[in-house]
Amino acid sequence: MPAPVSQRWLVLATASLGLSAIAALALALARTPVLTALVGSDVFPRALVVHVNLATLIWYLSMAGALWTERVAGWRTTAAEIAFALACAGMLGVVATGFASAGAPMLANYVPYLQSPAFLASLACFAAGGLATALLSVRQPRDAVEWGFALARLPFVMGAMYLLLDLVNGAPLGDALWGTGHVLQFGYVTLLMAIWLRLVERGGGSGLAASVAVPLFAAAALPSILGPLLLLSGAPPAELHAFHTHLMRVANWPAPLLLGLLLCRHGAWRTAGVVASLALLVIGLAAGVAIDAQTTMVPAHYHGTIGAFTLALMAVALARVPPAGKRTDFSRPNPAPLAFYAAANATLIAGLAWSGALGAPRKTAFLAAGPDLAPTLAAALTGVGGVATVGAIGFFVTVVVSRILRPCPPHPLQAPCPTNTPSAATYAAER
Repeated sequence: MPAPVSQRWLVLATASLGLSAIAALALALARTPVLTALVGSDVFPRALVVHVNLATLIWYLSMAGALWTERVAGWRTTAAEIAFALACAGMLGVVATGFASAGAPMLANYVPYLQSPAFLASLACFAAGGLATALLSVRQPRDAVEWGFALARLPFVMGAMYLLLDLVNGAPLGDALWGTGHVLQFGYVTLLMAIWLRLVERGGGSGLAASVAVPLFAAAALPSILGPLLLLSGAPPAELHAFHTHLMRVANWPAPLLLGLLLCRHGAWRTAGVVASLALLVIGLAAGVAIDAQTTMVPAHYHGTIGAFTLALMAVALARVPPAGKRTDFSRPNPAPLAFYAAANATLIAGLAWSGALGAPRKTAFLAAGPDLAPTLAAALTGVGGVATVGAIGFFVTVVVSRILRPCPPHPLQAPCPTNTPSAATYAAER
């Protein structure tokens, strides 16, 4: 059974994803023909800032916190609770100041922000709580998957180091966050791979030997060291920009793709979350190959790659809470929310990719395309996919929250919960 602080991180993660879906609804409406008039021009960029931070940085790091603290004990428990409280306050601050602060939105890639001290302080509080949790929860790994979760901490530490070094060197905040976002991607990928392997193991697959899995985890995480090293070497900004772009192209995808293919031979087909997540990753990589300008092909690419990670995290969250009915088997998460999200996100990606192929610019609301029908149909498909994705996330959040609030599976005779019935399963920590 996970530690209580781990369950709190799970609640925070679920809440952040749910709130991100509300912000995403404004984005979906703004990209949909006819309905775009319902969203004010000043709302779109703010909603984008809040959505991206909640749906990526906060959701991802909160779920990482839930996984990292599954086995926390002793004095670390108190320290982890303090770190969680700091992160929770930061998350609430991001939501509150995201719409209420007077700061101008800066639509930087990876970590957009408002030029507001309150918003930036909230973001810093969350990041500090998450980073402290990563360091406090370090333990000796006991199996291959635990090595994956341990190595995934490295890119988060390197990302914090990169941000501080770049700011000390006088870089603008937007540029520093852009480079930091690139470094963090290696942490997300390593977590994704570890989750895939654990889900396959718990779903009845044979898994992989540590001699195969651990080198792949290392290949995914270790490139994150190169960014801070290049900063320390005094490389100019233009060289840094080119380096990060090239590193993402060559080093961010081979390890997860190879692991996914290996898992397909070791029982991944038994776990719907792994198959759907791998499919979204492949779709996202295909869209990335098609990028040739700053069009909506870019969000089509990252909605596939980050959607793969989001779906895997959803599978873990569903497997961490009590199953429906009388079952006490935690090995297989409910496939319905996962299938709904995968189909909805694939529709959104199709609309974005079609719009991007037609030249629609990214980070903007829909603009009437005149008599040409194709851009309107592509935008409509994007809107349908976006709204459906919001609905899928809402479905997921409803399922998870209802089960968190229910201490044990329901019983038709309203019998008390048996004391030996588990309330959650662990996924980062081997039982």
